[in-house]
Amino acid sequence: MRFPGESTWEVWRCNRAGKWEHSVVADVNDKVSVHAIQAVCIDSSPFWSATQGEEVPDPDDVSILRWEAAGVSDVDGSRQSTCWKVLEQPHRHLIGSMAITADLADDESLGLAAEQYEISARMLPLPQDGIAIWKEFGRFVTAFTREGRLLHVTLLAAPELNADTVLELRDALLALDAHEFLDLLSVIKVWTECEPGFVSALSSTFSSSEVQTEPRPAPVPPSDYLNLVPMQVALVRGEQQRRQRMVQIATALAAVFVVVFASWAFLLWRQEQKILAEEKALQNLGPQVFSVQEAKQAWVAMEAAVNPDLYPVELYHQIIALLPQAGVRLNEFQIDNDKITVRGEASDTQKGLDFREQLTNSPALSRFDWNIPVPKSLDGTRVQFDAVGTYKQTEEVTSEGQ
Repeated sequence: MRFPGESTWEVWRCNRAGKWEHSVVADVNDKVSVHAIQAVCIDSSPFWSATQGEEVPDPDDVSILRWEAAGVSDVDGSRQSTCWKVLEQPHRHLIGSMAITADLADDESLGLAAEQYEISARMLPLPQDGIAIWKEFGRFVTAFTREGRLLHVTLLAAPELNADTVLELRDALLALDAHEFLDLLSVIKVWTECEPGFVSALSSTFSSSEVQTEPRPAPVPPSDYLNLVPMQVALVRGEQQRRQRMVQIATALAAVFVVVFASWAFLLWRQEQKILAEEKALQNLGPQVFSVQEAKQAWVAMEAAVNPDLYPVELYHQIIALLPQAGVRLNEFQIDNDKITVRGEASDTQKGLDFREQLTNSPALSRFDWNIPVPKSLDGTRVQFDAVGTYKQTEEVTSEGQ
């Protein structure tokens, strides 16, 4: 923990035995578990809170309103004021209330990193009913207690502990007593060096109180923290939370991207595996497909021999059936493998064209692709026509039909 010493910050560490020891090698800028806010940065204003009636105000709400009127407000996640119960009496409670001084909210000491921020006076073993005096960064601090609870903290204006300081303490005590904040002052503890006349002046002024001089005790973290959060710390924590949210958002987006990319890659892999499986299946079917193709080619080669519609006599009969009773004469009929050649004469051009039309539209001869040039005149009265039909394979005929 970090505690304000008489001239510099003190860093205390807890040993294995649970005892706090002063560390002289630690860096005061390192983050600690507890940071004790020095008294110069604290304003104190105890008050009585009424507890009778139908609506009893919450001391926390009253304390916040009082400090807001003094210019201290909790914004941006900060907690700059706090309060605690000191004493319970019939119909009223005595409340200790302190806040970070508005004019010193930007003090660099309030920006030192820590997990908890606490008032320095609450970390010292204060007397049961009395006054404790110690020194922080060259300034004398005075804490007033009632029934063992911290009531009020103030800085002494005097630069030294002398007779003038005693008068200042008396005035502060009278101001507290005027509001019935104090009842019994049994002991005054001085935890710093002072002039010899100061102790005697204290004893004579506060005759009913015992004056003790001793070294300042080691600070100890309180059992319950006040959860103070200086403005500087709140701003830093807010920025850290914002960055953390940005990192979380970026991480979430990266995770979504990874999931989407992984899903896309998995789908591609599955598709590739499917394609490979289909290729392998096709490769396995290769011999069967090849045998089917061979059988098909053999059938196509044999079709002319086994299909009665392709017999030469049948083809000749189909062509002769297309000739009209008069006007057209067939001079030549020839079959050469898959080709038919027909030559003849017509009495006129029209009859030659009519025969060409019947030849190309004959259902029985639809398995042939006909090439018939325009008939040519022989002697002015007759025309000659030529027709060449090329046999179309079964696969081609099927495709044309579809």
